Amino acid sequence: MSVKHIIHKIDEVIQNTDTPREKKIQSLQNLAVTCWQEVIPEYSNPSVFKNLSSDEIQTRWANVRDYVEKYESKVQILYVLDWPASSGNFYWVK
Repeated sequence: MSVKHIIHKIDEVIQNTDTPREKKIQSLQNLAVTCWQEVIPEYSNPSVFKNLSSDEIQTRWANVRDYVEKYESKVQILYVLDWPASSGNFYWVK
């Protein structure tokens, strides 16, 4: 699945009012992990991931941010994408 498609799917889940909250959160978490695997395949291998430079990681995510900027729900999408790193809760999901 391409990063653009993942971001579009995240937006669809956020906007969907028919899906129960817990199911939406689970879908968003799965999509976030999928996006990380696309952007930083090394994420699944901690010993390799920790050797990536901060600049390299920022460069990869910069392209993703460009896609996200096109969406009205960009703040929520960025929150979802940050979830694997922050383990934040999804208090805002309705």
